[in-house]
Amino acid sequence: MFVAEHGPDDGVPIVFLHGSMVAGWMWMGQVQDLPEFRCLLPDFPGIGHSGAERWVSLADTADRVAELVRARCSDGSAHVVGLSLGGVVGLHLAVRHPEVVGSLLVSGVPYGTIPWPLRALSSAMIGLYRRPWGARQIARMFGIPDDESLEAFMETARLTDPAALRSVTAEVNLALLPPGLETIAAPTLAVVGAKDTAPARRAVPHLQSVIPGAIGRVVPGVGHQWNAEDPALFSAMVRQWVGSGRVDDRLVPPTAEPA
Repeated sequence: MFVAEHGPDDGVPIVFLHGSMVAGWMWMGQVQDLPEFRCLLPDFPGIGHSGAERWVSLADTADRVAELVRARCSDGSAHVVGLSLGGVVGLHLAVRHPEVVGSLLVSGVPYGTIPWPLRALSSAMIGLYRRPWGARQIARMFGIPDDESLEAFMETARLTDPAALRSVTAEVNLALLPPGLETIAAPTLAVVGAKDTAPARRAVPHLQSVIPGAIGRVVPGVGHQWNAEDPALFSAMVRQWVGSGRVDDRLVPPTAEPA
């Protein structure tokens, strides 16, 4: 599995797990904001620079992330940050390989029934993704600026295995979180943008209620891919959580669970 590394060799390691239709490059804003940390950015199997590798499942991908942590982190553990698909993989990782997770921060994880319009949109986007003009339309939908990020997105679309993307989407659309969440021992922060989807907003109070000691927070004014919408706040949140286990005061507790 392809992994890009940034930051000092002796820095505290953070593994950043990417969302669907993007790859490890989506975290470059955080890499630039967090120069004191050692940032590891894998591309999941079948995606981006790991496009030639077969996607098996969320659980298998979590196993591969555990292997990279053991191989590349001196004490065999790292802090883990995941958004969307990456958040789901992070939860599988914390259940299956608790010894490699120093702390866990997940954002935009779906939970519960996915409404048919969202499922239909996902299917349509898969059809567009492998066509250059379609990928550009998706990039605009994601709010990706017309700079090196767009170039990275287009390269990811070109390298990604369509079968892998279909498998990823089918598995994520089930919105089934891994069994055994109640066994997670790592300090866990679950967040969601206030403008994210109902399934993602639903996950935060659920994770807070199931994972021992987990903290749930809502980020006002942002949507799903909010590490790009407000990179400064996202990076500040990561720095406080990884550095001291504190939660940024700009994040607010969740209210009623969305229907």
